[in-house]
Amino acid sequence: MEKIAILTDSTSDLTKQMAEEHDITVAPLSVNFGDQSFLDGIEISPEKFYDKLKTSDRLPTTSQVSVGGFVEIYKELAQKFDTIISIHISDKLSGTYQAAVLAAKEFSDVEIVPVNSKTVATSLAFQVRMAAEEVRKGSSKEEILKKLEKTQENQKIFFSVKTLEYLEKGGRIGKAQALLGTLLNIKPILTVDREGYVAPLEKIRGHKKVLQRLADLFGEFIEEHGPNCFQAILHAAAEEEANGLKKAIEEKFGPQKIEISQLGPVVGTHTGPGAIGIVLTPR
Repeated sequence: MEKIAILTDSTSDLTKQMAEEHDITVAPLSVNFGDQSFLDGIEISPEKFYDKLKTSDRLPTTSQVSVGGFVEIYKELAQKFDTIISIHISDKLSGTYQAAVLAAKEFSDVEIVPVNSKTVATSLAFQVRMAAEEVRKGSSKEEILKKLEKTQENQKIFFSVKTLEYLEKGGRIGKAQALLGTLLNIKPILTVDREGYVAPLEKIRGHKKVLQRLADLFGEFIEEHGPNCFQAILHAAAEEEANGLKKAIEEKFGPQKIEISQLGPVVGTHTGPGAIGIVLTPR
């Protein structure tokens, strides 16, 4: 049986425990505060990042995984595995996937398959965890790739941010550019579309109504696809609101298997604190 490794990057926001439990390797991106650079999830935790963000006089920036960084990781994995499935953040949000593609070309003794997840954060994590589960089941590379492709067809991520400032300054605003300069108290609900861009979905007046709409979107997805799906609430230093959203969903639609995930330093750099959203992916 071929030995298959699953690799992702730190924008998946997998916890160290989860990565170890599923035997997933994580390539870290970097967060930069001025001339200080920190490896995401290794040298800076989400908690330390959001604390630092409060006191920083300038917005942080991020750096993708370099081609050389991927080459080193692939070399190490190639000693133990025949195939590496390398699943990464949407190529419309980062150059990380393209760096993985270039690094893969350096190898002939191991098969490396870079995969553009067309998503980010917990939505990416779901793809990665699913792939790891398939490896454990003994699925072939072809079966795993086919399942990843099918998963991407119906994956959904809906989220709202307190301000578009972070997305704009980080260059990740994508198709939501038209929302800049919206009226006071108009809160956008954004999505990551099928191409992997951040795109506007709706405009809601008032933050409370945003949470109500997110709960409704959850219900609409479950009605269309059924309850057998990955479900998560993601947030950026907004745990209380995330718990409140979970409670609101379960009051409307009954008990659910909803995970709550905090956005890590890299993704949090682009959403800013206070972002909240839901992630849904059919199994």
